[in-house]
Amino acid sequence: MPAADAITLLTGAYGDAAASLASGAADDRQAVVISWPAVPTELVRAAGLRPLAVRGDAASTPTADAHLEDGAFPSRIRQLVEAVLCGRTGPACLALPRTSDPDYKCFLYLRELVRRGRVRHSGPVLLFDLLQSTGSEVAAHNAARTRALFEALAAHGGGASIDRLREAIAHANAARAALRRLLAFRGGSPRITGAEVLPLIGAFWQLAPEVYAPLAAAAADSVARRPPIDGPRVLLVGAPVDGPALHAAIEAHGAVVVAETGPWGMDAAGEDVASEADPFAAIAEKYRRDAWGPRTVVAECRRWTAHALTSVDAVVVSLPPDDAAFGWDYPWLREQLQARGVPHICLAHDPCQPIPSADDERLAGLVRAGTSSLEARRG
Repeated sequence: MPAADAITLLTGAYGDAAASLASGAADDRQAVVISWPAVPTELVRAAGLRPLAVRGDAASTPTADAHLEDGAFPSRIRQLVEAVLCGRTGPACLALPRTSDPDYKCFLYLRELVRRGRVRHSGPVLLFDLLQSTGSEVAAHNAARTRALFEALAAHGGGASIDRLREAIAHANAARAALRRLLAFRGGSPRITGAEVLPLIGAFWQLAPEVYAPLAAAAADSVARRPPIDGPRVLLVGAPVDGPALHAAIEAHGAVVVAETGPWGMDAAGEDVASEADPFAAIAEKYRRDAWGPRTVVAECRRWTAHALTSVDAVVVSLPPDDAAFGWDYPWLREQLQARGVPHICLAHDPCQPIPSADDERLAGLVRAGTSSLEARRG
Protein backbone atom coordinates (compact mmCIF):
# COMPACT_ATOMS: atom_id res chain seq x y z
CA MET A 1 0.00 0.00 0.00
CA PRO A 2 1.34 3.50 -0.84
CA ALA A 3 2.32 5.36 2.30
CA ALA A 4 0.13 8.35 1.41
CA ASP A 5 -2.89 6.03 1.29
CA ALA A 6 -2.03 4.76 4.78
CA ILE A 7 -2.07 8.30 6.20
CA THR A 8 -5.37 8.98 4.45
CA LEU A 9 -6.93 5.79 5.80
CA LEU A 10 -5.76 6.44 9.36
CA THR A 11 -7.05 10.01 9.23
CA GLY A 12 -10.35 8.76 7.86
CA ALA A 13 -10.71 6.19 10.62
CA TYR A 14 -10.23 8.93 13.19
CA GLY A 15 -12.98 11.01 11.56
CA ASP A 16 -15.31 8.03 11.16
CA ALA A 17 -15.53 7.58 14.93
CA ALA A 18 -17.09 11.00 15.53
CA ALA A 19 -19.34 10.57 12.50
CA SER A 20 -20.58 7.24 13.83
CA LEU A 21 -21.72 8.75 17.10
CA ALA A 22 -23.32 11.75 15.39
CA SER A 23 -25.12 9.76 12.69
CA GLY A 24 -26.38 6.88 14.79
CA ALA A 25 -23.98 4.32 13.35
CA ALA A 26 -23.02 3.55 16.96
CA ASP A 27 -26.50 1.99 17.30
CA ASP A 28 -24.99 -1.47 17.01
CA ARG A 29 -24.88 -4.26 19.56
CA GLN A 30 -21.24 -4.91 18.62
CA ALA A 31 -20.14 -1.38 19.51
CA VAL A 32 -18.69 -0.39 22.87
CA VAL A 33 -18.90 3.37 23.23
CA ILE A 34 -16.04 4.52 25.48
CA SER A 35 -16.05 7.93 27.13
CA TRP A 36 -12.23 8.03 27.47
CA PRO A 37 -9.49 5.65 26.25
CA ALA A 38 -8.84 4.24 29.71
CA VAL A 39 -11.15 1.31 29.02
CA PRO A 40 -8.87 -1.50 27.80
CA THR A 41 -9.50 -2.13 24.11
CA GLU A 42 -7.97 -5.59 24.58
CA LEU A 43 -10.98 -6.59 26.68
CA VAL A 44 -13.40 -5.15 24.15
CA ARG A 45 -11.89 -6.94 21.16
CA ALA A 46 -11.47 -10.23 23.01
CA ALA A 47 -15.25 -10.14 23.59
CA GLY A 48 -15.82 -9.84 19.83
CA LEU A 49 -16.83 -6.18 20.11
CA ARG A 50 -15.45 -2.98 18.59
CA PRO A 51 -14.47 0.10 20.60
CA LEU A 52 -15.72 3.55 19.70
CA ALA A 53 -13.89 6.22 21.69
CA VAL A 54 -15.88 9.43 22.12
CA ARG A 55 -14.21 12.76 21.34
CA GLY A 56 -15.10 16.38 21.77
CA ASP A 57 -16.73 18.23 18.91
CA ALA A 58 -17.87 21.72 18.03
CA ALA A 59 -21.42 20.50 17.36
CA SER A 60 -24.09 21.77 19.74
CA THR A 61 -25.62 19.44 22.34
CA PRO A 62 -28.98 21.02 23.25
CA THR A 63 -30.58 17.84 24.63
CA ALA A 64 -27.61 16.99 26.84
CA ASP A 65 -27.30 20.59 28.01
CA ALA A 66 -30.72 20.29 29.64
CA HIS A 67 -29.29 17.66 32.01
CA LEU A 68 -25.60 18.56 32.40
CA GLU A 69 -24.34 21.55 34.38
CA ASP A 70 -22.43 24.28 32.58
CA GLY A 71 -18.65 24.22 32.97
CA ALA A 72 -18.58 20.79 34.60
CA PHE A 73 -18.42 18.39 31.66
CA PRO A 74 -16.02 18.39 28.70
CA SER A 75 -17.33 18.33 25.17
CA ARG A 76 -16.77 14.59 24.76
CA ILE A 77 -19.14 13.84 27.66
CA ARG A 78 -21.76 16.20 26.25
CA GLN A 79 -21.47 14.52 22.84
CA LEU A 80 -21.92 11.10 24.47
CA VAL A 81 -24.97 12.11 26.50
CA GLU A 82 -26.47 13.87 23.48
CA ALA A 83 -26.14 10.68 21.44
CA VAL A 84 -27.71 8.58 24.20
CA LEU A 85 -30.61 10.96 24.83
CA CYS A 86 -31.33 11.21 21.10
CA GLY A 87 -31.45 7.43 20.75
CA ARG A 88 -28.31 7.10 18.64
CA THR A 89 -26.65 4.41 20.78
CA GLY A 90 -29.47 1.84 20.98
CA PRO A 91 -28.18 -1.58 22.10
CA ALA A 92 -24.51 -0.57 22.18
CA CYS A 93 -22.58 -1.06 25.40
CA LEU A 94 -21.48 2.14 27.15
CA ALA A 95 -18.25 1.89 29.15
CA LEU A 96 -16.91 4.71 31.29
CA PRO A 97 -13.68 4.63 33.32
CA ARG A 98 -13.50 6.09 36.81
CA THR A 99 -10.46 8.16 35.88
CA SER A 100 -12.13 11.57 36.21
CA ASP A 101 -15.07 13.09 38.02
CA PRO A 102 -16.92 14.00 34.77
CA ASP A 103 -16.76 10.40 33.55
CA TYR A 104 -17.93 9.01 36.89
CA LYS A 105 -20.72 11.59 37.15
CA CYS A 106 -21.74 10.81 33.57
CA PHE A 107 -22.02 7.13 34.51
CA LEU A 108 -24.30 8.00 37.42
CA TYR A 109 -26.39 10.39 35.31
CA LEU A 110 -26.83 7.80 32.55
CA ARG A 111 -27.82 5.07 34.99
CA GLU A 112 -30.40 7.40 36.54
CA LEU A 113 -31.76 8.50 33.17
CA VAL A 114 -32.10 4.85 32.14
CA ARG A 115 -33.79 4.00 35.46
CA ARG A 116 -36.32 6.77 34.93
CA GLY A 117 -37.00 5.67 31.38
CA ARG A 118 -35.87 9.00 29.99
CA VAL A 119 -33.64 7.45 27.31
CA ARG A 120 -34.10 4.81 24.65
CA HIS A 121 -30.73 3.19 25.29
CA SER A 122 -31.14 -0.56 25.79
CA GLY A 123 -27.53 -1.70 26.17
CA PRO A 124 -25.55 -2.05 29.38
CA VAL A 125 -23.93 0.98 31.03
CA LEU A 126 -20.67 -0.18 32.64
CA LEU A 127 -18.18 1.49 34.96
CA PHE A 128 -14.52 0.46 34.86
CA ASP A 129 -13.55 1.18 38.45
CA LEU A 130 -9.82 1.63 37.80
CA LEU A 131 -7.85 3.21 40.64
CA GLN A 132 -4.70 5.11 39.76
CA SER A 133 -3.22 5.40 43.23
CA THR A 134 -0.32 3.29 44.46
CA GLY A 135 -1.68 1.82 47.70
CA SER A 136 -0.92 -1.73 48.74
CA GLU A 137 -4.38 -3.04 47.82
CA VAL A 138 -4.74 -1.19 44.51
CA ALA A 139 -3.24 -3.90 42.29
CA ALA A 140 -5.62 -6.59 43.54
CA HIS A 141 -8.61 -4.26 43.28
CA ASN A 142 -7.74 -3.22 39.71
CA ALA A 143 -7.14 -6.80 38.57
CA ALA A 144 -10.51 -7.85 39.99
CA ARG A 145 -12.33 -4.96 38.34
CA THR A 146 -10.59 -5.70 35.04
CA ARG A 147 -11.79 -9.30 35.19
CA ALA A 148 -15.32 -8.12 36.06
CA LEU A 149 -15.35 -5.76 33.07
CA PHE A 150 -14.11 -8.58 30.83
CA GLU A 151 -16.92 -10.83 32.03
CA ALA A 152 -19.54 -8.11 31.49
CA LEU A 153 -18.28 -7.42 27.96
CA ALA A 154 -18.15 -11.13 27.20
CA ALA A 155 -21.76 -11.52 28.32
CA HIS A 156 -22.81 -8.66 26.06
CA GLY A 157 -20.72 -9.86 23.13
CA GLY A 158 -21.65 -13.51 23.33
CA GLY A 159 -18.60 -14.97 25.03
CA ALA A 160 -14.82 -14.73 25.22
CA SER A 161 -11.89 -16.73 26.49
CA ILE A 162 -8.50 -16.18 28.07
CA ASP A 163 -6.86 -17.40 24.85
CA ARG A 164 -8.73 -14.75 22.87
CA LEU A 165 -7.68 -12.16 25.43
CA ARG A 166 -4.02 -13.11 25.13
CA GLU A 167 -4.33 -12.92 21.35
CA ALA A 168 -5.89 -9.46 21.65
CA ILE A 169 -3.01 -8.38 23.91
CA ALA A 170 -0.44 -9.55 21.35
CA HIS A 171 -2.18 -7.69 18.51
CA ALA A 172 -2.49 -4.51 20.60
CA ASN A 173 1.18 -4.65 21.57
CA ALA A 174 2.15 -4.92 17.89
CA ALA A 175 0.02 -1.87 17.11
CA ARG A 176 1.66 0.02 19.98
CA ALA A 177 5.09 -0.76 18.56
CA ALA A 178 4.04 0.65 15.18
CA LEU A 179 2.62 3.76 16.84
CA ARG A 180 5.82 4.31 18.85
CA ARG A 181 7.85 4.18 15.62
CA LEU A 182 5.59 6.79 14.05
CA LEU A 183 5.76 9.05 17.10
CA ALA A 184 9.57 8.87 17.13
CA PHE A 185 9.56 11.27 14.16
CA ARG A 186 8.25 14.03 16.43
CA GLY A 187 11.39 14.09 18.58
CA GLY A 188 14.65 15.86 17.84
CA SER A 189 14.04 17.45 14.45
CA PRO A 190 10.32 16.79 13.90
CA ARG A 191 9.11 15.57 10.50
CA ILE A 192 5.35 15.68 11.10
CA THR A 193 3.10 18.37 12.53
CA GLY A 194 0.95 17.88 15.59
CA ALA A 195 -2.25 18.61 13.64
CA GLU A 196 -1.43 15.87 11.14
CA VAL A 197 -0.27 13.24 13.61
CA LEU A 198 -3.09 13.51 16.16
CA PRO A 199 -5.64 11.77 13.89
CA LEU A 200 -3.05 9.08 13.17
CA ILE A 201 -2.76 8.54 16.92
CA GLY A 202 -6.52 8.67 17.37
CA ALA A 203 -7.04 5.89 14.84
CA PHE A 204 -5.19 3.58 17.25
CA TRP A 205 -8.28 3.60 19.49
CA GLN A 206 -10.67 2.83 16.64
CA LEU A 207 -9.11 0.37 14.21
CA ALA A 208 -8.50 -3.29 14.86
CA PRO A 209 -4.81 -3.49 15.87
CA GLU A 210 -3.96 -5.97 13.12
CA VAL A 211 -5.28 -3.34 10.67
CA TYR A 212 -3.70 -0.38 12.45
CA ALA A 213 -0.17 -1.79 12.75
CA PRO A 214 0.66 -2.06 9.01
CA LEU A 215 -1.00 1.29 8.28
CA ALA A 216 1.01 3.01 11.02
CA ALA A 217 4.19 1.35 9.74
CA ALA A 218 3.50 2.60 6.22
CA ALA A 219 2.77 6.08 7.55
CA ALA A 220 6.07 6.03 9.45
CA ASP A 221 7.89 5.05 6.24
CA SER A 222 6.35 8.08 4.53
CA VAL A 223 7.22 10.48 7.34
CA ALA A 224 10.81 9.18 7.48
CA ARG A 225 11.39 10.45 3.94
CA ARG A 226 10.29 14.00 4.79
CA PRO A 227 12.71 16.81 5.57
CA PRO A 228 12.75 18.15 9.14
CA ILE A 229 10.23 20.87 9.97
CA ASP A 230 11.79 24.15 11.00
CA GLY A 231 10.26 26.41 13.61
CA PRO A 232 9.97 26.57 17.39
CA ARG A 233 8.93 23.34 19.08
CA VAL A 234 5.84 23.67 21.26
CA LEU A 235 4.68 21.47 24.13
CA LEU A 236 0.92 21.35 24.75
CA VAL A 237 0.03 20.52 28.37
CA GLY A 238 -2.80 21.01 30.85
CA ALA A 239 -6.10 19.26 30.18
CA PRO A 240 -5.55 16.71 27.38
CA VAL A 241 -7.07 17.60 24.02
CA ASP A 242 -8.65 15.01 21.73
CA GLY A 243 -8.77 16.95 18.48
CA PRO A 244 -6.29 18.74 16.20
CA ALA A 245 -7.90 22.21 16.18
CA LEU A 246 -5.65 23.71 18.85
CA HIS A 247 -2.58 22.12 17.26
CA ALA A 248 -3.55 23.68 13.93
CA ALA A 249 -4.03 27.11 15.53
CA ILE A 250 -0.56 26.94 17.10
CA GLU A 251 1.10 25.68 13.94
CA ALA A 252 -0.58 28.29 11.76
CA HIS A 253 1.94 30.74 13.23
CA GLY A 254 4.97 28.70 12.14
CA ALA A 255 5.55 26.50 15.18
CA VAL A 256 5.31 22.72 15.42
CA VAL A 257 3.64 20.89 18.31
CA VAL A 258 6.03 18.08 19.22
CA ALA A 259 4.32 16.63 22.29
CA GLU A 260 1.13 16.76 24.32
CA THR A 261 -0.39 14.91 27.24
CA GLY A 262 -3.14 12.34 27.14
CA PRO A 263 -4.23 9.25 25.20
CA TRP A 264 -4.42 11.25 21.98
CA GLY A 265 -0.87 12.51 22.47
CA MET A 266 2.81 11.71 22.47
CA ASP A 267 2.59 8.82 24.93
CA ALA A 268 -0.61 7.27 23.56
CA ALA A 269 1.08 3.91 23.02
CA GLY A 270 2.67 3.76 26.45
CA GLU A 271 4.26 0.49 27.43
CA ASP A 272 3.16 -2.94 26.26
CA VAL A 273 0.89 -5.17 28.30
CA ALA A 274 3.09 -7.86 29.85
CA SER A 275 2.01 -10.89 27.83
CA GLU A 276 3.62 -13.48 30.11
CA ALA A 277 1.78 -12.29 33.24
CA ASP A 278 -1.77 -12.84 34.46
CA PRO A 279 -3.66 -10.95 31.73
CA PHE A 280 -6.06 -9.15 34.04
CA ALA A 281 -3.33 -7.96 36.39
CA ALA A 282 -1.11 -6.95 33.44
CA ILE A 283 -3.86 -4.99 31.68
CA ALA A 284 -4.89 -3.31 34.93
CA GLU A 285 -1.33 -2.19 35.68
CA LYS A 286 -0.73 -0.91 32.15
CA TYR A 287 -3.88 1.21 32.17
CA ARG A 288 -3.37 2.37 35.75
CA ARG A 289 0.06 3.65 34.78
CA ASP A 290 -0.69 5.01 31.30
CA ALA A 291 -4.30 6.23 31.51
CA TRP A 292 -3.48 9.94 31.71
CA GLY A 293 -6.23 11.97 33.33
CA PRO A 294 -7.23 14.10 36.32
CA ARG A 295 -6.53 11.21 38.72
CA THR A 296 -3.10 10.32 37.40
CA VAL A 297 -0.60 10.45 40.25
CA VAL A 298 0.79 13.99 40.36
CA ALA A 299 4.40 12.83 40.67
CA GLU A 300 4.07 10.88 37.41
CA CYS A 301 2.57 13.88 35.61
CA ARG A 302 5.37 16.11 36.82
CA ARG A 303 8.04 13.59 35.84
CA TRP A 304 6.67 13.41 32.29
CA THR A 305 6.35 17.18 32.00
CA ALA A 306 9.84 17.90 33.35
CA HIS A 307 11.33 15.50 30.79
CA ALA A 308 9.32 17.04 27.94
CA LEU A 309 10.44 20.56 28.87
CA THR A 310 14.07 19.72 28.08
CA SER A 311 13.47 19.77 24.32
CA VAL A 312 10.91 22.52 23.58
CA ASP A 313 11.02 26.25 22.87
CA ALA A 314 7.56 27.27 24.12
CA VAL A 315 4.59 25.83 26.03
CA VAL A 316 0.84 26.18 25.67
CA VAL A 317 -1.23 25.29 28.74
CA SER A 318 -4.84 24.38 27.95
CA LEU A 319 -7.16 24.96 30.92
CA PRO A 320 -10.73 24.90 29.51
CA PRO A 321 -13.78 25.88 31.58
CA ASP A 322 -14.52 22.27 32.56
CA ASP A 323 -11.04 21.65 34.01
CA ALA A 324 -11.08 21.06 37.76
CA ALA A 325 -7.74 19.28 38.15
CA PHE A 326 -4.88 20.32 35.91
CA GLY A 327 -5.03 24.00 36.81
CA TRP A 328 -4.07 23.14 40.39
CA ASP A 329 -0.61 22.11 39.19
CA TYR A 330 -0.04 25.27 37.18
CA PRO A 331 1.99 27.04 39.93
CA TRP A 332 4.52 24.16 39.85
CA LEU A 333 4.62 24.26 36.06
CA ARG A 334 5.10 28.02 36.01
CA GLU A 335 8.09 27.70 38.33
CA GLN A 336 9.63 25.08 36.04
CA LEU A 337 9.12 27.27 32.98
CA GLN A 338 10.54 30.35 34.64
CA ALA A 339 13.59 28.44 35.83
CA ARG A 340 14.24 27.20 32.28
CA GLY A 341 13.40 30.49 30.58
CA VAL A 342 10.71 28.83 28.44
CA PRO A 343 7.92 31.20 27.33
CA HIS A 344 4.33 30.06 27.78
CA ILE A 345 0.70 31.12 27.71
CA CYS A 346 -2.48 29.69 29.27
CA LEU A 347 -5.60 29.29 27.14
CA ALA A 348 -9.00 29.02 28.83
CA HIS A 349 -11.29 28.37 25.83
CA ASP A 350 -12.84 25.03 24.85
CA PRO A 351 -10.26 23.55 22.44
CA CYS A 352 -13.08 22.01 20.39
CA GLN A 353 -14.28 25.51 19.52
CA PRO A 354 -12.54 28.06 17.26
CA ILE A 355 -9.83 29.95 19.11
CA PRO A 356 -10.82 33.51 20.13
CA SER A 357 -9.01 36.22 18.17
CA ALA A 358 -7.39 37.62 21.32
CA ASP A 359 -5.95 34.20 22.17
CA ASP A 360 -4.78 33.75 18.59
CA GLU A 361 -2.82 37.00 18.91
CA ARG A 362 -1.28 35.69 22.12
CA LEU A 363 -0.30 32.51 20.29
CA ALA A 364 1.41 34.59 17.63
CA GLY A 365 3.40 36.39 20.32
CA LEU A 366 4.32 33.10 21.97
CA VAL A 367 5.62 31.67 18.69
CA ARG A 368 7.73 34.79 18.17
CA ALA A 369 9.19 34.34 21.65
CA GLY A 370 9.75 30.66 20.94
CA THR A 371 11.53 31.56 17.72
CA SER A 372 13.89 33.80 19.67
CA SER A 373 14.57 30.94 22.09
CA LEU A 374 15.23 28.60 19.17
CA GLU A 375 17.67 31.03 17.56
CA ALA A 376 19.46 31.57 20.87
CA ARG A 377 19.80 27.83 21.37
CA ARG A 378 21.25 27.42 17.90
CA GLY A 379 23.72 30.22 18.59
